[in-house]
Amino acid sequence: MSTHEFEIKPHWIQQPGWLYAVVPDAVKEELIKSMETPGEDARSTLRGHLKEEYSLPLTEEVSQFTRFLSYQYIETFGVQANMGIQEDFQRKDPDFELGQLWVNYQSKYDFNPSHIHSGVFSFVIWVKLPYNWQEEREQYPKANGNETAAFYFTYSSPMGGLDAHYINLDPAWEWSMVFFPARMYHGVNPFYTSDEKRISISGNIYVVDKSLS
Repeated sequence: MSTHEFEIKPHWIQQPGWLYAVVPDAVKEELIKSMETPGEDARSTLRGHLKEEYSLPLTEEVSQFTRFLSYQYIETFGVQANMGIQEDFQRKDPDFELGQLWVNYQSKYDFNPSHIHSGVFSFVIWVKLPYNWQEEREQYPKANGNETAAFYFTYSSPMGGLDAHYINLDPAWEWSMVFFPARMYHGVNPFYTSDEKRISISGNIYVVDKSLS
């Protein structure tokens, strides 16, 4: 039997994807300056098992960059049903606006359980990663996976199970970021080989109606 005898077409059942980006210098400089004088304790509104999380101001370069990434995401992946923004895009003049920004200082053994965010898009920028993921993995050499010290997404598979996508982090990821739908479950596993803090910056983007401003 040959495939030339009849027509076969694969059809993938898609999940929302995520964008990788390197933080531009102007955004990096603005964030470094903001981190010098962080705002109030942000832990009461966050899920992380971390002792230090602080609000950051919504500055111009960061706001414009994340707005650009929002449109880039829609252009790349489209508006998918499980993103929950179809009604927002039926508004007369929708736009994207950075609504929350905060910095995380994660110590050895700290973690952030699987969770979602408010808004339509979220992101994580890694500022400092004080370990090598391969050395982290050696802490549990018999474990079947690369979960140690990783950032991960979890999502329902087409077969009804729960799948995970792991991103192994080390200094090569510093001042890089992931940008993804806010309703996409994600988390951060603990690290074990460094006494320095892992520093990251996160934020949430919301849909606004420009015709009302």
